[in-house]
Amino acid sequence: MLVARPCTSMKAINITPRENFDIDLEEVCECLAEKGYQIKRVTKFLALVRKTYDISIFPSGKIIVKETDDREEALKIAQEIYECIKAYKVS
Repeated sequence: MLVARPCTSMKAINITPRENFDIDLEEVCECLAEKGYQIKRVTKFLALVRKTYDISIFPSGKIIVKETDDREEALKIAQEIYECIKAYKVS
């Protein structure tokens, strides 16, 4: 289950999973690239990707979809990203 909330400091939606993740961001980004995401930067602490919106992905599974306040659109994007996250979940 995902929890989506508006960001308080910018136009964005914060999406947090109810379960705990420890994500290998490099592997997740390989999967996302196959789905048409532009990979802008990947470190062990953060992945920055783009597909319509700028998106930040954290090892904990938290996702920030920037430049939108459309909760439903952000959740659709998050579901697609979580398909890759679950495929490469470390724990």
